[in-house]
Amino acid sequence: MRQFETHKQYQLIARAIKVLEQHANSFAIEHNGVEPKLAILAKHLNTSPFHLQRTFTEWAGISPKQFFHCLQKDHARKLISSGKSVLQTTTELGLSSSSKIHHLMLKFEALTPGEIKNKGLNQVFTIGQALSPFGQVFICLTDKGINSLEFESDELTYDVWKREITELYPKATIVESRSKTEPLIATIFDLSNHQTCHLPLHLRGTPFQLQVWQALIHLPLGHLKSYQQIASSIGKPSASRAVGSAIAKNPVAFLIPCHRVIQATGELGQYRWQSERKKALHLWEQGKTAAAINAS
Repeated sequence: MRQFETHKQYQLIARAIKVLEQHANSFAIEHNGVEPKLAILAKHLNTSPFHLQRTFTEWAGISPKQFFHCLQKDHARKLISSGKSVLQTTTELGLSSSSKIHHLMLKFEALTPGEIKNKGLNQVFTIGQALSPFGQVFICLTDKGINSLEFESDELTYDVWKREITELYPKATIVESRSKTEPLIATIFDLSNHQTCHLPLHLRGTPFQLQVWQALIHLPLGHLKSYQQIASSIGKPSASRAVGSAIAKNPVAFLIPCHRVIQATGELGQYRWQSERKKALHLWEQGKTAAAINAS
């Protein structure tokens, strides 16, 4: 039931992001550069100010006003230029939250050339879908760990995603299991406790892609880096475009946090699972990490 509630909240958040961006210029002119009043934003969303305020607070731990600041280009540009984390920026904004943070300990393992060549022969892939705070999410598991974790989007439905998995591993046995996948998805997106989760990843990619994805895993919660910075961190400072291509093919959303990589200009850039979701992820992390500041 809770997952359904957060899913419904995310739908409103995603709509709010679209409205704020579509009307960014008119809002700025109408309010002399000051964030739009709650009532005006609520009117654009066909909801009440009270419901909008409550939804933002429950889902992200911050208010619509603070959210508006998070969307500003200057905010992202400040982060990327000064090296400040979202945690530090959260302190400056005076945010607070009763949420607690858990740590995801990821064990990274690549499919061997033999496993790729055999196209899944003698392997069992367990798949399923469930609601998350960011909408519907699909997950694929091997006996060694998570092979795929993707958000539903306009272009990617569960059936399309399932067909892609089947085409990659045509000789594998595909088993759908809600009892195995739903609890794992709930654990991945639950930041309400101090639980430490050991989640192995079992990934298919080129050596370069795997190197980039490995670098992303070490990018801390709430920290943003540019493609250039990621390229430098793996010893290939001139490979920004190749890094961007590898990030675009990341098969594991959220856990391999490609949403924390933005353009050097401060623009958030594209996201293979919809740009609104990338912005929502930033918003959500900003609210949830506030508790870490209070606890330190």
